[in-house]
Amino acid sequence: MDLLEKTVYKAVGANPAHVANLLQRAQELDEKQIRYEHYQRFGEDVIRLVYDRNIEQRILLAVMQVFSEGLEDCLYANEEVSLPQEIVRLLQQQGKRLSTAESFTGGGISAAITSVSGASSVFFEGLNTYHEEAKIKRLGVRRETLQKYGAVSKETVHEMALGLLSTGDCDLAVSTTGIAGPNSDITGFPVGLCFIGIGDKERVKIYRYRFEGDRETVTQTAIRYALFLTYKHLKNI
Repeated sequence: MDLLEKTVYKAVGANPAHVANLLQRAQELDEKQIRYEHYQRFGEDVIRLVYDRNIEQRILLAVMQVFSEGLEDCLYANEEVSLPQEIVRLLQQQGKRLSTAESFTGGGISAAITSVSGASSVFFEGLNTYHEEAKIKRLGVRRETLQKYGAVSKETVHEMALGLLSTGDCDLAVSTTGIAGPNSDITGFPVGLCFIGIGDKERVKIYRYRFEGDRETVTQTAIRYALFLTYKHLKNI
């Protein structure tokens, strides 16, 4: 391989066994003309195909089809761009503003978005409402909701998102609540349980996950998923 080319696939939420199967299928087709670089962390997969630019096109297209079709629902890019960069690009393209209300993710989502140059044109605010009283005072979460369902619940994360949207300052809201560990809270809910809310003035959709791993892994995985769900929401508008 003298003159190298690269094709990249970036995805979030793909089943590890499924990704391994895709790599195996690709290797069965490539006639040893492609090298694979695979990186997986916190629920995100990055797969790079490295090959000579004079590769037979039938082989390259067959292998590319394996990944583009196999990762379709989880794919967010086939170029060297990050998930936050894609979100900022879509927000700018659509003329929308984003706000976040985070609990157990501790501001990680807003930090990821604001790491992108130009994010100030589309990111309105990020609230790190870790304490229950902060959820009540800053977002208008009802005390009755917290008492009945707990801070880690679909009801609470829904009201967190509504609190952002009710101000009229953003077009899209992202909210998170969960249990990062290493221990559960007084509710006895399992470590890794989390709820992510993504919505606009028309509708807020709630996603429930149970992530495995230590505190950092649970938190960072939730951040990746929240970013990906934000991307998917913007793509489907």
